[in-house]
Amino acid sequence: MSIILNGTTGVTYPDGSLSFPALTYAVGSTTLAPLKLQAGTNLTSAAAGNMEYDGTKLMFTPSGAQRGVVPGMQVYELNSTLALSSSTSAQAWLGVGCTLSASTVYAFEGTFAAIKTTTTNSYTIGTGFGGTATLNNIGYVSMRYYDTTGFATANQTSAMAYVQTAANTTTMTAATGATSYHIYQMMGIVSINAGGTFIPQVTVSATGPIFTVQIGSYFKIYPIGAAGANVNIGTWA
Repeated sequence: MSIILNGTTGVTYPDGSLSFPALTYAVGSTTLAPLKLQAGTNLTSAAAGNMEYDGTKLMFTPSGAQRGVVPGMQVYELNSTLALSSSTSAQAWLGVGCTLSASTVYAFEGTFAAIKTTTTNSYTIGTGFGGTATLNNIGYVSMRYYDTTGFATANQTSAMAYVQTAANTTTMTAATGATSYHIYQMMGIVSINAGGTFIPQVTVSATGPIFTVQIGSYFKIYPIGAAGANVNIGTWA
């Protein structure tokens, strides 16, 4: 049996699949996407060339049974510097947060690079996450760099920690100096209980220092599975 779609003839195979020559999809609009996948059940056995959507994440199998996640990332990147306030309250270091779905596990990565100026007061810095979403758990690696001469200077003050709380975690001991350079690189996993906003934050222990977040600082996050169990996508055994 053949089916004609927009003037193009396709063929149905015994397994019920359809085959069409190369198709050009209609231009999308503000109310209609060019292509929409319905949420469904994954194949019992992954097969090369198949794309699947289970309602949480998009998957593609490039070879064999090696089904993998296609990262549908939410991304925010600064194209101009952002001056934070002189405050001891937690601040969104990109000035924004994103909204995440309930009962979903996300992978994330971000870089916070900032220049501190104006004061020689002693201070510490910590990172964390705020917002209205509630968490089942979180675990991320935080890598920190601090120097008084520039971002690219090799030094002995870099450090790394594995953080398992969204609360502010101070990973730098007290520092002084009128000008200093700070980098935080973080990557990890967060399991969301109730959906809501999720905001990367930085907290400074003393008022006075002014931090200017640099162009290219970014955060990206994407779903990898349902909460409540190990995420197992691919040929793990």
